[in-house]
Amino acid sequence: MRAKKVTALLISAILATGLLAGCGSSGGGQGGESAEGNSGKIELEFFTQKREAADTFDKIIAEFNASQDEIVVTQNIVPDSTSVLMSRAATGDLPDIIQVGGMQDSNTMQFMKEGHFLDLTGMECLNQVVDNYQEAIKFKGKNYVVPISANFSGVYYNKDKFEEKGYTVPKTYDELIALAQKMQADGETPFLFPDKDSWTLVQCWEDNIDGSARGDRKPVYMDIANGATTFQDDALFVETLQKVIDIRQYGQGDTLALGYDQAISDFATGKSCMFMQGIWALPSIKKANPEMNIGMFSFPSNSGDTKVSMGIDVNLAISAKCANADAAKKFVEFAASKEMVQLYVDNDYSLPCMKDVNANIPDAQEIVDLVAGGNGALQATALPKAVSDERQNTIQKVIVPEGGEDVNSFLTKLSEVFAENKDEFLELYGGE
Repeated sequence: MRAKKVTALLISAILATGLLAGCGSSGGGQGGESAEGNSGKIELEFFTQKREAADTFDKIIAEFNASQDEIVVTQNIVPDSTSVLMSRAATGDLPDIIQVGGMQDSNTMQFMKEGHFLDLTGMECLNQVVDNYQEAIKFKGKNYVVPISANFSGVYYNKDKFEEKGYTVPKTYDELIALAQKMQADGETPFLFPDKDSWTLVQCWEDNIDGSARGDRKPVYMDIANGATTFQDDALFVETLQKVIDIRQYGQGDTLALGYDQAISDFATGKSCMFMQGIWALPSIKKANPEMNIGMFSFPSNSGDTKVSMGIDVNLAISAKCANADAAKKFVEFAASKEMVQLYVDNDYSLPCMKDVNANIPDAQEIVDLVAGGNGALQATALPKAVSDERQNTIQKVIVPEGGEDVNSFLTKLSEVFAENKDEFLELYGGE
């Protein structure tokens, strides 16, 4: 889930189509007013940004609604959910309960900074959060979100194609390139790149390629904010962004013509040997082809000392204006229970953020083992939103063969925008 600019035209369109329903939409007035329907029960709106998890949340919501007689929760899923949520925040009309990204997500941080989320400090479920995630979910020492699952990025591969052709999982970047060249020589398409959706291009660079080589990005962001370096002077940023460009010669051709959803379908039906994405794509891949024999490895670094870039994927927050905060807290406590988190991660193929819940991701066991061995790098630092927006809105220009933007100019622009917004970053992280 990535930052997207919301234009006045978009807001007008959303208002016109009635998507900006109030908190507790079935009875709701603006800003989380009355939320009781004809049944006399408290009605709560649960807004999902992660569409891949909608079916799983339906199961959790059904369990909750059946467990008591006072509250009814209804899930709301809309296209372009991030922009819709930002629009609703701007009009003071956030849903009751909101699924948001981790602290590495600039939108999540923006909502917290602007006071849109209820302070959840002291909720019982927070005592069950895995120790490694405890500090990663706090904002200025308080809890405004409850974490459910963590994700990671990597390279999916078609095990049947690998076995048929005698391919082996690469351990270094050079081995990966040699493998891609061999695949092309065999008439195969090594990778699918859904660059039509710019967030996937950012994710390819930030999480897969740079994250697996660098690990935690907070130190370099701090150096940039403090003037010790810049994006264009950091050798690893230059190297990894160049790899983003170079590896596209092993893709399907016009990578900007392919979107995320179609890429999922194409990979699931055997149109490429590999697919760089996050673990969040696995439910959709398996839904498209339940019989697919799939594996996943972390994008290899030059040295072979590969890290797994991780982030808290699913957090639950409550609107600060929710008229029925106690009822909303009851749902969050229920959704964060051991049983419901187990249900979630079993269906989502993700890592649990709660204690006494087991990860069950056999298709990505190679990466799970790396994480268990201490090679996971949790990303919990957000860029200033203006920097995140600049990156997402312009990164496609970097991969355009002709008439695009070169690596140095792209990184230089990021540095300029960061410099303009460094105080925002240092306010959050400078004293740590």
